[in-house]
Amino acid sequence: MKIQRLIILGILKEKPRHGYEIKKIIKKELGVFSSLENKSIYYPLQIMEEKGLIKKNVAKEKGRLPRYVYSITPHGDKEFTKLAMEALLSEKRPFIEIDIPLYFLPYLGKKEVLARLRLRKRFLEKVKNWLENNLYRQEEFPLHHRLLLKHHLNLLNAEEKFVGEIIAIVRNY
Repeated sequence: MKIQRLIILGILKEKPRHGYEIKKIIKKELGVFSSLENKSIYYPLQIMEEKGLIKKNVAKEKGRLPRYVYSITPHGDKEFTKLAMEALLSEKRPFIEIDIPLYFLPYLGKKEVLARLRLRKRFLEKVKNWLENNLYRQEEFPLHHRLLLKHHLNLLNAEEKFVGEIIAIVRNY
C-alpha cells in the first residue's frame, strides 16, 4: 500500500485529477516501472481521503454527470515526501518471480522450462527495444523520465543476459 500511496500522491502533486484519470496514468505511464495493479482506484482514494492525505471535490460540467476530483493536502504533501525518501533508501531487494521456479527447477520438466525461458527471453527483447527506442527520443522526455528508462534498461539487460545463461545451463542439465 505504501508504493500505491506514493504513486497516487505523486500524480496528484502535478495537479488535481479524477479517479479514472489517476488509474489511466498508473496503467499507461507507470505500468512499465511498477507492478502495481489497480483493479479499483476508488478504495485506496477513499482510505487516503479518510487519512487526510487527499481531499475530494465535486466537479460539475454541463451535460455530464458530476464526478469527484482529488487533490493533495498539505498533510499528503508531507506524506509524499516521506514515502519518496524512504523508497530512495529502501533496503528491499527486487524479487523477481523467476527466482521461485528456479528454486524448484529439479521438479520441473526440462522441455517445458526451456520453452518458457525462450518465450521470456523474447518478451525481454521486446521490452528492451521499447525502452531503447524511448530512451533515444530523449528530447521528448524530462530528465526524471529518462532516468527511469535508463534504470529499467540496465535491469533488463542484466535479466536478459541471465535468462540466456539459464537456458544454456538447463539445456545441459
